[in-house]
Amino acid sequence: MTALPKRKIFTVNEYHKMIDAGVFVGNSDYELIEGEIVKKMTQGDLHIACINRLNMFFAPRLAEQAIVSIQNAVVISDISEPEPDVALLKFREDFYASGKARAEDVLLLIEVSDSTVKYDRDVKVRLYAEAEVAEVWLINLPRQLVEVYTQAENGKYKIVGKFNKTQTLSPKFLPDLKIKVADILG
Repeated sequence: MTALPKRKIFTVNEYHKMIDAGVFVGNSDYELIEGEIVKKMTQGDLHIACINRLNMFFAPRLAEQAIVSIQNAVVISDISEPEPDVALLKFREDFYASGKARAEDVLLLIEVSDSTVKYDRDVKVRLYAEAEVAEVWLINLPRQLVEVYTQAENGKYKIVGKFNKTQTLSPKFLPDLKIKVADILG
């Protein structure tokens, strides 16, 4: 019989204590996913440009309606605190100074994926569904499309749409706001 090593699963509170103790000083390249501290991938130029385009689109249009949060943590369970590339959050006067955004604060999460498409789809999108995040966009840079996930139920999204550069998207929470997929992808 082969024995396997046991993994230590960290809670969000334990993770925060490690951050406060300086374990990750000078290095914010980690996020907590299903209790494991995961090193994030280095971002390429296309990835960065896509995030910048999304920020430039959403920030002026959503002023005082929602908060555009770029690569900041969202607590989605006791053991997961991912840092999505873009999170559109319910507006709060304190801008979340009293505590990190939680799944119920999220209007739309966006993951920009270059080399991590499979991981983002199989792990992060699944976690968002389990947390009942209303809507997730996975920007699939290699395929030049946006995957849209809505209607979370039983840990899965019931509706998955795929949009290419010739199409237009609207966040479910603000259907009159139109964005061309070509403008997202560049």
